[in-house]
Amino acid sequence: MRKKLIVPVLLCLMTLQLTAQEKPQYAVSLIPDSLKKNVNSVLRQFTQTLEVKGPGKGRQVTRKVITALNDKADRYLMFVEYSDRFQKVDDVEINLYDEQGNYLKRYKRKDLEKVATDDGFSLVTDGKLLYGTIHSDKYPITVEYNYSISYEGFLEYDDFYPQEVDQSIQQSAYSITIDKNNPVRYKNYRCQLKPEIKEDGNKITYTWSVKNVHAYQKEAGSARGDVPKVLIAPTYFEMDDYAGNMSSWENFGKWQTSLIKQTNRLPEDRAAFYRDLVKNASSDREKVALLYKHLQENFRYVSIQLGIGGWKPFPADFVDKKKYGDCKALSNFMHAMLAAVDIKSHYAIINAGSDEMPVDKDFPQRSFNHVILCVPLQNDTVWLECTSRSQPFGVLGNFTENRNAFLITENGGVIVPTPRSKPDQNTLSSSSLVELQEDGSGKATVEIVSMGEFTDLINTYVLQADEQRKKNYLINTVGFKQPDVLKVSHSNEVKNNPVVKLEMELEKIPDFSAGSKHFLNPRIYRFWEKALPKGENRQNDYYFNFPLVQTDSTIYQLPEGYVIESMPKPASISFDLGSFSSDYVFDTQKNRLITTCRIQIDKHVIPAKIYMQAAKFFSDVIKEQQQKIVIKKQ
Repeated sequence: MRKKLIVPVLLCLMTLQLTAQEKPQYAVSLIPDSLKKNVNSVLRQFTQTLEVKGPGKGRQVTRKVITALNDKADRYLMFVEYSDRFQKVDDVEINLYDEQGNYLKRYKRKDLEKVATDDGFSLVTDGKLLYGTIHSDKYPITVEYNYSISYEGFLEYDDFYPQEVDQSIQQSAYSITIDKNNPVRYKNYRCQLKPEIKEDGNKITYTWSVKNVHAYQKEAGSARGDVPKVLIAPTYFEMDDYAGNMSSWENFGKWQTSLIKQTNRLPEDRAAFYRDLVKNASSDREKVALLYKHLQENFRYVSIQLGIGGWKPFPADFVDKKKYGDCKALSNFMHAMLAAVDIKSHYAIINAGSDEMPVDKDFPQRSFNHVILCVPLQNDTVWLECTSRSQPFGVLGNFTENRNAFLITENGGVIVPTPRSKPDQNTLSSSSLVELQEDGSGKATVEIVSMGEFTDLINTYVLQADEQRKKNYLINTVGFKQPDVLKVSHSNEVKNNPVVKLEMELEKIPDFSAGSKHFLNPRIYRFWEKALPKGENRQNDYYFNFPLVQTDSTIYQLPEGYVIESMPKPASISFDLGSFSSDYVFDTQKNRLITTCRIQIDKHVIPAKIYMQAAKFFSDVIKEQQQKIVIKKQ
């Protein structure tokens, strides 16, 4: 009788296994057509539950199911999670399904790669990446990610995104269960979403969920974080046995103070050294400048990510001896040098990046990735970028300007704005002499003087670049015609800013020729060609890299016997945050045409409400550039 039971039991087990593997609910046909429109992938199911067992302990379980409709969604066919001493990826199971929901393949944790988080600039790190890539030559395909993470330290919770960029959502839910005495804090941004809140004894659960949501179409030029989301953060937290309260910036700052105290003082012999270094300075500002110069000339930036390294700096005496440090360590060391000469300064934590929005000053949260230093003096405040060996004293640049900095003071934390970028801090001025021959060939000599962010661009793509990269930048980005001969030289003649000289020989300078007529562009290069993307109903602010002033003066020396047949009229164009002007003058005595132009952009952020006004401005500027100067032989 036992033998008779073997076959039915095996068949039953096989049926159960097959049923467990097949997921007919993942069939692509069950996705509403409206959710497949204008997207490459659909988030079928996202269920994330975080159980906070204490201020510094918890476990998060995630199931994420994504259907990649075509190969443009390949980036979703990858599992990547980070581990360090504070968080550990536990179980991982990844299942793959075809268009009908039939099981194809399974990946377990042992099938994934584990590597150190070598980011290319960190000196040392204790983090690990667990990752795996799923390869498919047939679409649509559905991948189901199941994994859990254990936490031995909390500083942040995940935000919830009720819409995904370029991805529609069938179902998404995020739950946090926590002690009632440690409430979760949350705030909506660009959305109206309320959590479902349930209490069970001394526990409380918050759940945010959405269903059948179309993709969020992120507008070109908008800030990185300018998308619908629910900001979520803890009240009480703990990292590496450092307990904190994030209910206010003041309290959060007190936690940060507990990390940096006893790390920001130098031994007396080194403090005496720095006092002697500035003994002849006539003002506190000069002392700050001398110490900053010493920092730039003798110390270098490296990233260090050990333990709580994302928040706690290495001691100042360590940096003083080793001559290196990350943004935290170098800023902390600069603070220690200033303290040695009795100048107060403040450690300033900030979210850095050219397209970053200021953090929400009304919602304390871990939203930072960089540290700078703030030095309040009697008549002004000096901000210092301590990781750069070339940044001018007291200038931050677009990496950290126009932000809200989290300042750590003796009384806790406070949010203060960093300086706003100004157009006259980022200038580019070019002067060109173009000697035109009768056959359209000629020579051009161009001198370029830059300041601020433009100097960084010139240094990177011209002065420090190899010949091919330099030529590509001048032709493809700046817009010079392909020269037959190119010579680049430079000198530091204008307030320590480089003066770049370009000497070019060109076979053809006119845009085109007809008989004895030559049709010239107003300038030897494309002065301005940046048009704004279409956006009649713009919702997001538009971000430029930085405000600026750009000018050009071009002299066309005409061939003997040539005169001007026609030339553009002077132009004056403006909008609320910028202006453009041009002029054209023909010197009959010297037989040369002089063209001048100037553009100024007052702020790097164009508010959505004046976007169309700005778009028309830049369109009109480009049209002005497209006009032709016509010269002909008499």
